[in-house]
Amino acid sequence: MPKAGVFVVIAMAVLLTSCLSTLFGTKDSKSRDFDISEPGEGWEIIDPGEADNAYRNNLDQAILNISSACGEGRFQTLEKLASVILKQLPSHEVLEPARTATIGGYPGLITEVRGTIDGQPLFVRLAVVRTSSCLFDIILAGNKLTPSSRLAFDKALKGFRASSQP
Repeated sequence: MPKAGVFVVIAMAVLLTSCLSTLFGTKDSKSRDFDISEPGEGWEIIDPGEADNAYRNNLDQAILNISSACGEGRFQTLEKLASVILKQLPSHEVLEPARTATIGGYPGLITEVRGTIDGQPLFVRLAVVRTSSCLFDIILAGNKLTPSSRLAFDKALKGFRASSQP
């Protein structure tokens, strides 16, 4: 992947990592009690920025990150949360319509979109999850998403566990 492409992916991942922590005003706190399956071989842990955890796929340079926010913002609908997050990717088109899912025993919403940043394509898979006291977003973003990246996203969703306490 050209350096410009890597920069775009990293820049977008940084924007997306702050989604729940800043889009709903004051962030009460991050969750201290959740677990997620690590993506596995070929992924490296990277600086999560404002997110809780972040990983990069060595194969396609996709970024997988997990963010949490606990407090007032958790009362937003999952559709509204996904919409607010995806507004950070202007002129995106929906590739996979939002579908509800149970993620770790909690209500979730999963969607996939494609957009463009600085003339480069960016594919984003997004899952938003609400527990009784916190919101979580799990985001996979990259110029292309290989089967290994899609598998890591699915693995993260299947391995998501959270308590109801912030």
